[in-house]
Amino acid sequence: MLETITFALAMLGFGLLTFNAVFSAHGRGSRALSLLTAVVIVVHVLLVWAFRYQWSFAQATRNGYAGFGIFHLALASIVVSSVVAQHLARWLTLASYLIVCLGASGAVFRYEVVAVYRIPVLACVVGGLLSLARIWYLAHKARQDAAVATPS
Repeated sequence: MLETITFALAMLGFGLLTFNAVFSAHGRGSRALSLLTAVVIVVHVLLVWAFRYQWSFAQATRNGYAGFGIFHLALASIVVSSVVAQHLARWLTLASYLIVCLGASGAVFRYEVVAVYRIPVLACVVGGLLSLARIWYLAHKARQDAAVATPS
């Protein structure tokens, strides 16, 4: 049961991070959403450390330092993004989202314990990346249109 709660919180956190990244990229970042995302993810990480790793660094890094580093870098970025100015929070949120996309999409195919989350993780990855690409495209197109409309 505790494992289910732990990894359900991870999925909830990733969903919140996805929405937060898309809203931030669109210029509609929300401090409340950033804080909620950070709280959910911190609780998930604390549960993982307490019940999966038994507070052991050796246990936490048993599958390598890369995954450990990736997820904890994202954690730090998510927490910091919830307390800094919006212009910095935007970039930290986008970076965190991309880091978690890489880590989570690999984890659901590598580890059986989280395999059940493959479809929701891939939905967050694909949906989030497509949304971010659309936002970038529309902003880029608007800049081009503005440059064409402005006589040199």
